[in-house]
Amino acid sequence: MQAPQRLTKRVIDAAQPNAEKAYCIWDIDVKGFRLRVRPSGRKTFELKYRVGRRQRLFVIGDYGPFTAEKARKAAEDAKHNASRGGDPQHEKEVRRNAATIAELIQLYLTEGRIDKPEKRESSWRTDERDLRCHVEPLLGAYSINALTTPDISRWQRDVANFRTARTQKLGFRRKSTILGGPKVVGRATRTLCAMLNWAIKRELIKDNPAARAAKPPDRLRERFLTDEEAVHLFEVLDAMEACAEIREDHADLFRIIALTGARLAEMRDLAWSEIDFSRPAIILQPERHKAGRTGRKVINLNAAAVEILKRRANETAWVFAKPPPFEGPMETPRKPWAAVIARAKFDDLRIHDLRHTFASLLIKDGHSLAFVQKALGHSRPEVTARYAHLKDEATRAAFDHVGAVYTRRRDTGQSAET
Repeated sequence: MQAPQRLTKRVIDAAQPNAEKAYCIWDIDVKGFRLRVRPSGRKTFELKYRVGRRQRLFVIGDYGPFTAEKARKAAEDAKHNASRGGDPQHEKEVRRNAATIAELIQLYLTEGRIDKPEKRESSWRTDERDLRCHVEPLLGAYSINALTTPDISRWQRDVANFRTARTQKLGFRRKSTILGGPKVVGRATRTLCAMLNWAIKRELIKDNPAARAAKPPDRLRERFLTDEEAVHLFEVLDAMEACAEIREDHADLFRIIALTGARLAEMRDLAWSEIDFSRPAIILQPERHKAGRTGRKVINLNAAAVEILKRRANETAWVFAKPPPFEGPMETPRKPWAAVIARAKFDDLRIHDLRHTFASLLIKDGHSLAFVQKALGHSRPEVTARYAHLKDEATRAAFDHVGAVYTRRRDTGQSAET
């Protein structure tokens, strides 16, 4: 074995083959970077690196097509990739073997997380559901280099026609229902497009056929509680809690979501350390809310919300904690919510619709869309724009009020000066 030295053109040209076996010259500057000299005289640049506890060998390329400087730069890039959890040799094998979409999905769901550390885990779970349930069944066998825009269009049509709908058994009395249909086409297309864009950045493919495909908008629900329904919901929560048909912490969780317009996960996992009663407000760090890249999220508290939170004082770190002997925030109360909406006869109401109702009540009270965007913590104004028609209704009501003032005075014969 030769002593390490800086691999330069002079050193490489001077390296003579050994007729009996191959040998390596290690670079003194970049750890793991080396030149392999074979008995045939072929000289190949390589990099040894680790992925977890496994040692891997990345074959950069032969001397000739690669200069010493170009190979060193490739070795440094590969080491940087590996230091972030990537596997350069595996990615090279994916490119060489013209991997399938199914293999790309697996790669994206593991190494994509490394490249996008700011992306929330809940968003990754949504991506995985879209890719596993709707992309892989129909496009999984396609080569990543052979996928075309017409293929994407046919896939969209098939998903819209419920080709991916199915029911999976998860165990005793447990099952998962995958619906598919027109409602998921837009979101699944954007997820596929994002994965293919990532593959371009990783130099696995050169083109993204999904970028040219139509991207139908998500079919957003617009279920808001009327004032009467909002009163009825709280009356039902009070009655069910009094009769022990629902736990107090579950009822309080639903109340807090309705009173703050917060997302379910934000309140379900709420810690006492996140509440500032002096303001009063809830302050969520970037990793605790969906628009984390915008910084901390402040959720102002009204008097009713403060009263609920203060009476929930307990010795755990969580406002809504698991019952002893378990630790941590409570699980999502799906069955209690199902019981509540059945009792209230709101069969089409989701927990998230309480957030929509909060926004609708703000708008009816005369607040602007910009105010609602800030109150809900939306990172983009186009998300809040779904409530624009409510603002139009509030504006029309205000205009009607102005008209009523003038016509009432005219009808009664009153002077505008009196």
